[in-house]
Amino acid sequence: MFKDYDSQMKVLTLAHLGYDLSEQQINKLCLFGDLLIEWNRKLNLTRITEPLEIILKHFIDSMVLGKYIKGTKFADLGTGAGFPGIPIKILLPELDVYLIDSLKKRLDFLDIVISELGLKNTWTIHARAEDIGRDAQYRAKFDSVGSRAVARLPVLLEFTLPILKKNGLFLSLKGLQAKDELEESKAALKVLGATVDSIQQYSFGESAEHRAVIVIKKEKDTPSIYPRKAGIPSKSPIH
Repeated sequence: MFKDYDSQMKVLTLAHLGYDLSEQQINKLCLFGDLLIEWNRKLNLTRITEPLEIILKHFIDSMVLGKYIKGTKFADLGTGAGFPGIPIKILLPELDVYLIDSLKKRLDFLDIVISELGLKNTWTIHARAEDIGRDAQYRAKFDSVGSRAVARLPVLLEFTLPILKKNGLFLSLKGLQAKDELEESKAALKVLGATVDSIQQYSFGESAEHRAVIVIKKEKDTPSIYPRKAGIPSKSPIH
């Protein structure tokens, strides 16, 4: 199905992001799209099911992060159906990519995607966000962390900063509420030892929601009491 849209995918990615995707990258994105549509019937992975909408609102929206990622070790926290992690891996194949989610069925789907697309150095991790930040195997281990549609920013900061290395970047994909969420996050940023590096606004046209990337830099080690136990960050964000 997605092969019928390969030329549009190439044109849209170049127009919106400036990336001239190779034939191999286009083919992998097409295969990912076909697998997403097929498995969506069983797992309800996404409400967006039209190919052009998937290209714009999932693939290109994820690849926006490509220009902000630093280092070689990238974690996608709350990956869901593989966004932003899978398109980022296709765009930047040299990255080590870790796809983290609390729902095993989604990760089973992503293991199939990884295998079918032949993605090397790409792993799935079954864990809650509150738990992985206290795991010595992952705490302060990532150069960059991305997240999309998981929680409001004050909560996300408590989830993501513990697994970031010092001087690493957290890249949060947000919509129109980005500035409001930043205002809510002042206390969390201070407590968790991070600062706002930049806010980048962008638009993919009238058919897509206005978007923003909030780039957060971790400047100090995260206090050992964070993240708090499961459920607490969402119920009682740092303030």
